[in-house]
Amino acid sequence: MSLHPPIDSPARPLSIMTTASTSDHSGWTWARGANQDNAWDDLILTLDGGGIRGYSSLLILKQLMHEVAECEKRLAEEEGPVPNSKRSEFNEDNLLPCHYFDYMYGTSTGGLISVMLGRLRMTVPQCLEVYREVGNDLFGRRRSILPLATKYHHKPLEHAVQRTVKKYCKHHEDKCTGKDWHPWNVDEEEGTSSSSIDDPTPQPERICQTICLTATHSGRISEAYLLRTYDHRYDADIAPDWITPYNQGADKLRIWQVTRATSAAPFFFKMLEAELNGKPVGFKDGGIRENNPSYAAYSEHASMRGEDVAPALLLSVGTGRPDQSKDGFAVAEEQAGFASAWPWAFGTSKLMKKWAEKFAVFKNVLIKYTEGEQKHRTMQAIAKGEYRWYKRLNVSTGLENMKLDNWEKGEWLNPNGEKKIVPGGKTLTLMESVTNTYLTREKEGREYAAPKVMLKQTAERLVRHRRLREATKDMDDASTRRWETYMGCRLTGELKDEDGPVDR
Repeated sequence: MSLHPPIDSPARPLSIMTTASTSDHSGWTWARGANQDNAWDDLILTLDGGGIRGYSSLLILKQLMHEVAECEKRLAEEEGPVPNSKRSEFNEDNLLPCHYFDYMYGTSTGGLISVMLGRLRMTVPQCLEVYREVGNDLFGRRRSILPLATKYHHKPLEHAVQRTVKKYCKHHEDKCTGKDWHPWNVDEEEGTSSSSIDDPTPQPERICQTICLTATHSGRISEAYLLRTYDHRYDADIAPDWITPYNQGADKLRIWQVTRATSAAPFFFKMLEAELNGKPVGFKDGGIRENNPSYAAYSEHASMRGEDVAPALLLSVGTGRPDQSKDGFAVAEEQAGFASAWPWAFGTSKLMKKWAEKFAVFKNVLIKYTEGEQKHRTMQAIAKGEYRWYKRLNVSTGLENMKLDNWEKGEWLNPNGEKKIVPGGKTLTLMESVTNTYLTREKEGREYAAPKVMLKQTAERLVRHRRLREATKDMDDASTRRWETYMGCRLTGELKDEDGPVDR
């Protein structure tokens, strides 16, 4: 079965088959497509894997939130504030991306970011701070230098995530232990085992949902697996037959387990072992299956809304384009090709079999970690380009040779404007420099638009949908509940005081 419908297939959504003019690259016509009827169409963010390079993804999102704040202010001046709105200030450092997106999909490091932004409802500056701390915790101390051995301890990651949950938890205030469940509305009763939620409580309406793409381990075969904050069951009457059928439901795992599962890159961190439905399951880094989760998000959207409804927006954010002068196969063959040269007797030893299996995984990892741009081209074909509902932002040059665990000491300019020699300083400085260059450069080659233009377009689409959603919140009780849940009042207490600010 095809993973996606043929480009000219009559089974493709009508909204996608419709042609749009490519002459308007300013994006304002595109951005103004929001109206009262489609205000609640899905706004989706996807985040690639890439280890420490996820810091670059966060820098792109930081600039996006700057553009969102500027657009909020401009539209408030040009078109007036939203009727009956108590919102008057839009500070880019305080804005929550979860107030602008409905779903956040992430693989590996992207999964960690999606959890912080979506499940913990953090700001981008808060995530950047955590990333700098975790980078040093994880990569500042190497565990082993033996070939094919696990390179780093996994405990620092677990402790860092639990520390972050405890600090930013919006449920328990000062009583949080850092061991919150990943799915929303899970019984808080303590327990050591994890199992699938077979009969979950009704899911909250419109709260920003988080989906981490990981891989389940079964012998030498790994299958892509989605760890959701919401229960999802495939309905044959809605889902088209071309979707990728991932697992169903929401697994009862804690936040720290989910981030460990999606980040368990082979040779870097030990595989997470958990119990689901009474059976042990091993989870590996989702990057070995789908490092760019944009198609997974599109497939899941079609399975929920049907193929005739396109997302209002699907924004894909990468961690830097790889060096494409050699594909994953070529690099893997160079690394693993010697294995077949060993004498037959030695090659059948248990040790050699174990190494051969790891080489096979290693080869697969290299291929998958370079496929992000392939998935991007697939999404471009499905969406008929990047001028309607799909966009991709990814640093084009400068990060090709940065390893997933790069962490070099050097000079770094901190948020307070102080230059200091710090652990990871050289790594952070490089990522900040190349990301800034990418975000400010002009259009190149056959690109739809320059990154800075695409950021403005994306921001206006997000802001117009948010304003329309707020404008319709008083239509009836259901509309009010949906709006308050979306903004965090119903679950996280972000709107505890009705007269207080709503941009927290």
